[in-house]
Amino acid sequence: MVSKIANALPLPGNVEEKPIETWDYQCKLYGGTPFVLKKGMAQCSWVLVDSIPVTRLPNSFLRYVGSLRKTEKSKLHWIAPTKDFGNALLVMHEDGENSVYLRYMKSDSSHVWISKSTGCKFPGVCPRLPLEWSALAIDEGFDFEGQESLLAMDVFSGIGEAPIYPVLSGRVLETGHDSLGYFVEIDHGYNVTSKTLGMGALGDSLSVGDTVGMESVLGRLSPKDSATFFLSVRLNGQFVRWNDFYASTHPVALDSLASFEKLHGF
Repeated sequence: MVSKIANALPLPGNVEEKPIETWDYQCKLYGGTPFVLKKGMAQCSWVLVDSIPVTRLPNSFLRYVGSLRKTEKSKLHWIAPTKDFGNALLVMHEDGENSVYLRYMKSDSSHVWISKSTGCKFPGVCPRLPLEWSALAIDEGFDFEGQESLLAMDVFSGIGEAPIYPVLSGRVLETGHDSLGYFVEIDHGYNVTSKTLGMGALGDSLSVGDTVGMESVLGRLSPKDSATFFLSVRLNGQFVRWNDFYASTHPVALDSLASFEKLHGF
């Protein structure tokens, strides 16, 4: 009787030892293969195939990235410090090409995932500047007839006859000509629409219902040394300034990203 009680007590030798949940233990627990890297970093990798559901991956971000694969077999890597393996610095999704995402801490201590190739917050929309080079935004003191229209538009400047591109891919809602020049309105999905106005020429064969990509030419600036055009972006039906819209999708400066990668040896 005494021996039975002794065996039931949490005495040395009576307690079943549980494995220490180290980073590599956690990696194997979710079906990954662990690798030790330099500078105190480690990697957990998965080979994704159709027979293995992405739901087995340990967090929602990995499951989302894993769901984006387009081939029968691809690889997914979670790279993080061994001392804080839940706080990943980089995720790479291999599908013919490498897609790299950085987990970046902003000044307010919140974290965002950034696509290394675009600098955009991921997942989400990733707009581009509407000119082939950086468009020059006109400041508030710019004097032109009908300046009150700036309440619903932004005005940009560029070299004459430069091609103008969509800020996002989408479907053409309307094209035409008004007092400002040629215009194109596009539905980009995600409750985002844009209207480019004041163009000197419209893109060839551009029609309502067409699908346009980021490399599609909507039109060209007027043939002047310094030509202006207008852009109206609406989010959920409300006008949003281009600088605010672009900043919300690009929350980290490119030089800060470069410093971040260098710091962690990527």
